[in-house]
Amino acid sequence: MLIHDVSQIIEEYAPPSSGIAGDELGLLVGDPQAEVTGVVTCWSATLAVLEKAADTGANMVVSHEPLTYRVCGRDPEAGLQWYEERHPTAKIPNQRRLALALGKGLTVYRYHSNWDFCPRYGMVDMLARGLDLGQERSGERMAPVSSIPPTSVRHLWQRAQQCLQTGPLRVIGDPDRIVTRVAICHGGFGQMFTFPEVALAGGAELALFGEMLDYTIRYCVETDLAAIELGHYHSEQPGMVGMAEFLRERLPTTIPVECLTSGAPWVVLG
Repeated sequence: MLIHDVSQIIEEYAPPSSGIAGDELGLLVGDPQAEVTGVVTCWSATLAVLEKAADTGANMVVSHEPLTYRVCGRDPEAGLQWYEERHPTAKIPNQRRLALALGKGLTVYRYHSNWDFCPRYGMVDMLARGLDLGQERSGERMAPVSSIPPTSVRHLWQRAQQCLQTGPLRVIGDPDRIVTRVAICHGGFGQMFTFPEVALAGGAELALFGEMLDYTIRYCVETDLAAIELGHYHSEQPGMVGMAEFLRERLPTTIPVECLTSGAPWVVLG
């Protein structure tokens, strides 16, 4: 089986056309015509993940997040440039990741917005499964809302911390508030200042965010939306576990499939 064949299996289930227009999806680097020796799924293809993938003998890496950093210090529409930024080809992490991938014969694919909302194995459904939020959801596509039995924010925080092994979590609002409608705003949606209004439009009383900005937190406070910040990685890793589960069910047993952890490379002091 070729690496390209594996990518086709994924794309038939979660077509790139189901993702957000302009999103980076599909082949990033490598040889899709090589015979696949093993598949690694991951949240982010960091240097450590790429090294471990090569050590396992896998030559296909399926990542949710980008392989390389882009230019982010400019806003062409506003005519703003905050600092003199290196070109993507000159960014040190990019150089090291690409050199390692090419040197080890790794082929890297990215499946992002098309995998977020795909049924059963994607980010939303796997996170909901892990947190026991049920299978029925309503509201906006980008912030689907689950109806649950009356539950305190504190109980949901404890459940998330235990199930996702997150460590300390930030909670916005009264921990003893009872809620019945929970929005899933995984990943980076909490980096968008006013995204809480999308959860509110779906009738949410609480939103489970991945990564939140200070602005977003204050928007929640001023709109009376409770929130729990799970962390970008922790909110999306279940979906890449789902990707591995999906592939194991469809690939020959002779092709090993493993989900690697991108980890949380920091410590919380104090």
